[in-house]
Amino acid sequence: MPSNAYSNLLQHLHRAQPALPLETIQAALAFHIANQNPLPTPLAATAITSPLFLSHPFTLSRLQVLSNSFRHALHLKFTLVSGPRLSFFEGSISTRLTEWTKSLMKGLQGGNSLLRLAAAGGVLQGLQDLQTQAKANSSIGMNSSHTASENPVSDAIRAKVEDEVVIAFAEVIDQEGVGREWESEFQRTTLLSNTMQVDAPADQISSPYISLLTLSLILAGQSLPLVASSKLKALPLAALSQLLTSYITETFHEGDFLRQSAASDTLRLHIASLSRLEALVLSIALDYRPRIGLTAAQETLNHLREMAHRVAGVIPHLLAGDTHSASDAETPSSGPWLTLKTLLFSVIMITDSVLSACIYVPPTAYHLSSTSSLSSPASLSLTTILILFHLSFVVSQFGGISSLGNTDEASFKELRKTAYLALDILASGSNDVPERFLDELMNRRVSILPQVPGSQELRHSRAAVKTVVKSPIEETIALAQVSFALSCIEQLVPVLSVRYLKGPVWTLLAPNLVLRHSPYGTFEFPSSSTARQPLDQLRRETFESAHSVVLAILAANAANVDAMNKGSRTQELSDGSKGKATEEDMSLSDFCTRLVPFYSKSLIQNSAPGKLSTSQVRIAYAALVRSASNSILPTQDESENPSHFTLAWYCIDELLCAIQSLGNDKLQLEQKHRLRLTLMSCVSALPLSLLGRFFEEINGSLKVDIGSKDNSDNTVDLMQRERDRTELIQALYREISEMVGDREKGYVLSWWSAFATENSTASSMIAKL
Repeated sequence: MPSNAYSNLLQHLHRAQPALPLETIQAALAFHIANQNPLPTPLAATAITSPLFLSHPFTLSRLQVLSNSFRHALHLKFTLVSGPRLSFFEGSISTRLTEWTKSLMKGLQGGNSLLRLAAAGGVLQGLQDLQTQAKANSSIGMNSSHTASENPVSDAIRAKVEDEVVIAFAEVIDQEGVGREWESEFQRTTLLSNTMQVDAPADQISSPYISLLTLSLILAGQSLPLVASSKLKALPLAALSQLLTSYITETFHEGDFLRQSAASDTLRLHIASLSRLEALVLSIALDYRPRIGLTAAQETLNHLREMAHRVAGVIPHLLAGDTHSASDAETPSSGPWLTLKTLLFSVIMITDSVLSACIYVPPTAYHLSSTSSLSSPASLSLTTILILFHLSFVVSQFGGISSLGNTDEASFKELRKTAYLALDILASGSNDVPERFLDELMNRRVSILPQVPGSQELRHSRAAVKTVVKSPIEETIALAQVSFALSCIEQLVPVLSVRYLKGPVWTLLAPNLVLRHSPYGTFEFPSSSTARQPLDQLRRETFESAHSVVLAILAANAANVDAMNKGSRTQELSDGSKGKATEEDMSLSDFCTRLVPFYSKSLIQNSAPGKLSTSQVRIAYAALVRSASNSILPTQDESENPSHFTLAWYCIDELLCAIQSLGNDKLQLEQKHRLRLTLMSCVSALPLSLLGRFFEEINGSLKVDIGSKDNSDNTVDLMQRERDRTELIQALYREISEMVGDREKGYVLSWWSAFATENSTASSMIAKL
């Protein structure tokens, strides 16, 4: 005979306007479904057809109550069947739970499709919870129970639950016309309205009206990711992708959300699950229907790009504190800043899934397609990079995409993974796609400073700074954009033509090879703004990114030279002997040859304290010397002639002159020591024919230190010089023992043996390593 509690539950289910809180009804329904004897089929059928849940318009809160009730009921039932057996003839936990779940699903037959989606989705989530818990218990050895490591139910019943979720969702979107000329209908459908219908349930009077399509998407976002991908391919994926894209863009008000921050709070609560569903839909479309998937993915990314472009236009108002509600911009974890981060997470979730899937699309799917110029892995990657470029200020708050971020910022590894995956796809395709990215940057006038006539020519970087600086807010945004662009260009250098390297790339990086500081330290933004990141930090990131691009150019040149050494280089040499290359047919080697004198002076200037670190200067200068040594490919007979390496020795001579010109005050002594360490790093970059002359200079430099030691009466100075000399000898030994090539190894070891014999303290110094 039914208990009073069960009778009361039935009474509340049959009331369209509940007298109890929905949370109370949810707990009671879950309890009675789990404890219903012999089977839960009648109560499940009653719940799915009850006026409480069938009352129109459907509300998200009631649908969530229904879904959670079935989900929690599964947990409660599992606890019940996991107890001690009452009879020897009772089946296993999995068997009993399977039969119970099968009966529960029978109660959903014939119900409203949206309610079936909610209930079946709750059951599927409950099964996933139990399976996750079982795996966790098994992994930590909590398998004292004979069923601890088993699946909670049989694979067959889980497959039926998944089928029910897919069928119910398909029925909802079919009723709403999705996939059947749905675009015109959907344009007239409001996803969210701030008004409420007059016959709305009392518990939803103050909440905005959510359309049936939106409700189904929210519920599907919670359960469809748990369904096998092979079953989801039966859905109208392209139409579903368009629907989800419209949901996401409307959630963020097409990029104008900063001035309407309170209008879509209800939708924004579910943006994570919907973004995950969008990512899943596009991934499945790319896997099973590549041509349709490429087109759908391109349309989605185009919408995201347009929205990101609008967001980029609103960020200056946010930095200036000019928002709809100034209080919304007080902390980075609230208001518009929280929405900006949410937008970035949503973008990364979608683009990461798209790029990870599109790399497996066969070329025939887009090379033979009439829309191949619009939809291909390369175009998807380009659009992704442009989206992140528009959001570069938000990206900079997470440390950017380079490796310059600290440990906390590096935790957002998905951002870096997505960016570098996109860049890898761009670099592996045709050269015109990366160059289209640079054209886009130049069209948007990306720079810290106004364009300088002739700035694409190699000149001292100070010449590119003689102009009026932008306002602090404009410079902050421009710095974030340039830093992001330079990080991208660094990865694309190997596939860029020399025309682009000496043109747009050099125009972008030249003004940033000198580190500029705020005259008063850190710039303070308006008090209502949350952008507290110092300008000096952004300037340093951009400064280091610019030098990284130069090193990438030098590395690309070295790689080209190595390829020519291994392969046929006769044609290249014969072409180079015809005369000086013109501007149009300049090779990468010619460009790097022109770059060497300028960059040598730049590195020496940036060796001063507060600019590049000692390790950065040493690595960069060694790379420069190596590039200068490889700028000319002598024949076998000429390889021992030092005159063929004039440019490499020019770099060494510039370094020696800079060391000699520095004075003896504290800062200049520090810079002098840095340059001497840099000199030691050049050992491994020089050809054999220059090593004799180089070691003569090394001997002279170390003897100067020894001679200076006896001319000082200051004990502190003597100790510091001894430490510096020890560091120099240790650095030299590391280069000789670890970095020098096989061809030069014998010569340098012979020199070191003689040097250690003449300097008895050298052996004790390297013994500390």
